[in-house]
This record gives sequence, C-alpha cells and structure tokens, in this order.
Amino acid sequence: MPDSSPFIAEFELIREVRLVDTDSTGFAHFASYVRMMEETEYAFLRSRGLRVVLYDERGTMGFPRLHVSINIFDPVCFGEQVLVKLRLTEMDGKQITYCFEICSADDEILVKGKFRAAFCRFPDDDPPFAILIPDFVTAALTESSDFRTEAQVGSI
Repeated sequence: MPDSSPFIAEFELIREVRLVDTDSTGFAHFASYVRMMEETEYAFLRSRGLRVVLYDERGTMGFPRLHVSINIFDPVCFGEQVLVKLRLTEMDGKQITYCFEICSADDEILVKGKFRAAFCRFPDDDPPFAILIPDFVTAALTESSDFRTEAQVGSI
C-alpha cells in the first residue's frame, strides 16, 4: 500500500490502461496517472456514500487540490491492468491527504502519488474558501468498513 505511515482508510481500484491514457510512444502520459488516482478517489468516495461535489442548504462544497505529486518508477502501456491503491493518511479538520500506489498485476509498484486537498465551500459569486469538514463527511471517510477492491467498468 502507499506509504508505510498509519492510515485512516484504504481502497483499491483495478483499472485497464486505455488508449486515451497513452502518448505516441504507447506509454501512459504522466497526466494519466493523476487521472487514475482521481478515479480511485472518486470510487472510494462513492463506496462511502459520498460524491465529489457535495451540497447542503448553504450550497456547493468539495475538496479542491492544494498539492499533487507523482513519482514514476516504471511506465505502464496500453492494455495493461493496474491496481491503484489509495490510503487516506491525514485529516486535520479542513484538509485531507491521500497517498497512492499504482501497481502491476504482480504487485510491483510502478507509480507513487500524493494528493492534499482542502474542504471548501463554493459560493456562486465569490471565490471558494476553506471550511471545516462537516461531521457527516468525516464520519463517512473514517467509518470502519471492510477493505474493498473495486473493478472499474471496462477492465478485463
């Protein structure tokens, strides 16, 4: 799993590398790794009964990125199956941190990544601003649940 530090929650997504993920060399483009990590985050949120964009009586909320990093150790190619492992490693009231590993079929770590995001409100006519993560979101993210792996539609 990503990072050896303690974690709050973990999730895995099996994904096939698509043609759209690759560049002219046939290897995945670096931005595709970020997309794979985001798709895994979205599946994790859905598994917890949440969505990427949330609404309450005061309007729209969500987790925009503050920091994204990736380290590519071995590129992946079109048609390969990868396992994207997510760990929610930090929550401080307004921000969360996810660590990721993208692994080959034989569990070799190919890519490591990290997202740091703030929980923000998105007013209609003003810039977004950070707010405390609502209790229902914290409860959903930290609930004790069986470890899950999700195979994305379209994967082999």
